[in-house]
Amino acid sequence: MVNEFDTIAAIATAVSNAGIGIIRISGSEAMTILGDIFKPYNEKKDPHHLESHRIYYGNIVDGDEIIDECIVLIMKGPNSYTREDVVEIDCHGGISVVYRILNLVISKGARPAEPGEFTKRAFLNGRMDLSQAEAVMDLIHAKNDMARKNSTSMLKGRLSEKIREIRSEILYQIAYIESALDDPEHISLDGYADTLEEYVDKWIKNVDTLLNSYDNGRIISEGIRTCIVGKPNAGKSSFLNALLGEERAIVTDVAGTTRDTLEESVTIDGITLNIIDTAGIRETEDTVEKIGVKKAKE
Repeated sequence: MVNEFDTIAAIATAVSNAGIGIIRISGSEAMTILGDIFKPYNEKKDPHHLESHRIYYGNIVDGDEIIDECIVLIMKGPNSYTREDVVEIDCHGGISVVYRILNLVISKGARPAEPGEFTKRAFLNGRMDLSQAEAVMDLIHAKNDMARKNSTSMLKGRLSEKIREIRSEILYQIAYIESALDDPEHISLDGYADTLEEYVDKWIKNVDTLLNSYDNGRIISEGIRTCIVGKPNAGKSSFLNALLGEERAIVTDVAGTTRDTLEESVTIDGITLNIIDTAGIRETEDTVEKIGVKKAKE
């Protein structure tokens, strides 16, 4: 069984040889683990009791062995991403170095974080709501600038704010009705039905607006599925190559060169197009080309 509040650790950067690699630790034992493996160059500093929101310079060590020279960032809860004690170790980005430090951290009592678990803890600890948690993933996978801006807006709570506003008005009207039922002598409901109907119409309109914005948001984040369709030798593959700026599709003067779908993505004016080049549509007796024509029509 996985304890949701164990101390967790994971590599926070892409796993490849790079200038910098980051190992993130979150949980009640984060500072204890750091104290066991980190030696600040300022020997007056106790590694178990480093100040929050400070960066320290030193070595990650395993006993007497120096593993790497690094800087360490301390963010104690609740003023951190997960609202727990968080430690980030910025080391050199070699794959061997990064995994060596991660394994050392795990050997000292942390467990490997599950995918998305840092954001999950931020949600469970009240740091963000579900729409903001989803925005984190959308921001990471944003394919274009419009998707990035949309995800950033969601992360700041734009959708949550609108939902809270509608919810607050509904709760107020419910409380008004209950109060009137409990104290009819002082709170009258005469003519209130018409007033309530206006409110309900407004709430439905606002919710519909939010629901209708879903498709636009999905297109911005995922891109528009864009199919190039036409007769053989109409220039479909040439068009794809021109958009991509490279010779991605084979182009010849032989009709039926393209027999299967070919998918690529390109961003134009901030919108991602997921382009699909298809086989030319015509009547043919070639078995393979028939399948390609069927895919194009689908």
